[in-house]
Amino acid sequence: MDKTTVVKVAKVVGMWLPAILLILVFARQGWAKFDNASGWATAFRHWGYPDWFRVLIGILELAAVVLLALGRTAAYGAIIIIVVMLGAWATHLIFDGGRHMTSEVVPLVLASIVLIVRRRSLRSVFPHSDASLSS
Repeated sequence: MDKTTVVKVAKVVGMWLPAILLILVFARQGWAKFDNASGWATAFRHWGYPDWFRVLIGILELAAVVLLALGRTAAYGAIIIIVVMLGAWATHLIFDGGRHMTSEVVPLVLASIVLIVRRRSLRSVFPHSDASLSS
């Protein structure tokens, strides 16, 4: 294998591996948030959150999974994961005295990698146009 092929393969793996890992985690965890008997239901009640909020987080996580899987929209999925994980951090800090805050580190790092690697796709949705400013 020549060097350019190795570089291309490494880029593809580097682009998809963090997204696939996030998909594997959040597809399962997002789906589990719909079950009233799950550990998530117990945890959200412990924190004082209403059931609709747990379901909303599940919807956001599953939406992020779909966006990550589509590739071109992976940066948006990563943003959703980052926001949800920052909210989880705040929850652990406020309600649990900071215990369990490390469980969000890996998803935050993986989502940040996806966002950095796929940041150019954000420009295609929000193109910067100087022409509209000059008129």
